Amino acid sequence: MRILLVAYALIAATPEICAFAPNRSFNSWGSTSSLTSTSDVVNYSAEIKSKIEYQNEKLKKKDATSSKLSKQDLKVIYEDEYIVVVDKPAGVLCVPGKDNNPSLSQAVFDAFGCESRRADKMVVHRLGMDTSGLVIFARTDLALRRLNAQFRKRQVTRKYEALVCGHIEKDKGTIDMPLMRDYEKP
Repeated sequence: MRILLVAYALIAATPEICAFAPNRSFNSWGSTSSLTSTSDVVNYSAEIKSKIEYQNEKLKKKDATSSKLSKQDLKVIYEDEYIVVVDKPAGVLCVPGKDNNPSLSQAVFDAFGCESRRADKMVVHRLGMDTSGLVIFARTDLALRRLNAQFRKRQVTRKYEALVCGHIEKDKGTIDMPLMRDYEKP
């Protein structure tokens, strides 16, 4: 982790990479000074590490609020001997994480089980805690391998709907941008 943070700081100090991390006005991290020396890079690296640790702590607290689901709470959309498709509600983690928080994968495992006898070996893909939608769980190792391959090769189409505030000029459209974590409001 330290190497990664130092690498971020070094990249930020390199003017050739200014499109991704400009060497002046680091507004997203709160610093407005230039990185001109090794000590500046080390200080900036410590600032980045501090921000990341703070955000991770906020995420950890939020993850602890994940709702526990029973078999009766699961909205099963499709089930056969190979897969289970569940409508995930918002406010529930897909996987428990390091702190073993309540999760959809554990609820599905408890309700349906799987060939490997491990909840983590059912997870085909995930949705964020605040996102609702369909999640596929594999009940056999072969189904898991094949579905993982389809997701990895981008043979599965994902569609998202979002509620937005404000005025939208067009009734329809496509936003073709990557999704990423919001570090300001995780």
